[in-house]
Amino acid sequence: MIKCLIIDDDPLITDLIQHYCSKVPEIEYCISCNQALDGLKLISNQDFDILFLDYNMPELDGKGILEMKQDSSKVIMITSNKEFAVESYTYPDIIDFLLKPISFDRFYKSIEKYQSMGQEKPARRNPETFFVKDGTKWIQVQIKELTHIKSESNYVILYSKEKQIMSLMNLKDLENDLPDYFVRVHRSFIVNTKLIEYITSEEISIPGKIIPVGATYRNVVKNLLH
Repeated sequence: MIKCLIIDDDPLITDLIQHYCSKVPEIEYCISCNQALDGLKLISNQDFDILFLDYNMPELDGKGILEMKQDSSKVIMITSNKEFAVESYTYPDIIDFLLKPISFDRFYKSIEKYQSMGQEKPARRNPETFFVKDGTKWIQVQIKELTHIKSESNYVILYSKEKQIMSLMNLKDLENDLPDYFVRVHRSFIVNTKLIEYITSEEISIPGKIIPVGATYRNVVKNLLH
């Protein structure tokens, strides 16, 4: 499954590409931002397979981001500058470019090009922080401060001792990006095992909260005892 990030200062473009992404079953999720620096923070703290990157942006342009990014995501440039096609081949991360206006057919060809490369998922980095979107804000989460995480329909709620944050994402995706001491013990709950007070076959206690143990996760919980 493909995870995408769009960095473009034009909300109409980000909305269009997100719409296109929603039509491709192989794309697991796609998030966007309209500020280049926000995009750099996301790249630094999360793993993406494809980066849709605007070439012309204020403050920091796409070329600047290409020179600064250190992740292994492949880049599809968004530009109205046809001449950039020649220059793009000097950047190994660039696999394609989309000229505005962008049609779905041309967009999909870029996705097919990525898939034909057999790109492997980047190694899990387990950073100390990551960013989640809450409404219109990107909030930095300190991982070690999380007590537990709960799934609510298409959202997750991240709990710490001080606050809770609700964000539109999949619990499974988040599980893959957390350190090993975060363990899923129920289809709707992930817990910080460093904070466990006691365990039974039916529940786990952490400060201020009792977490149910799902029937299919009891062996996972038993393994915590060893």
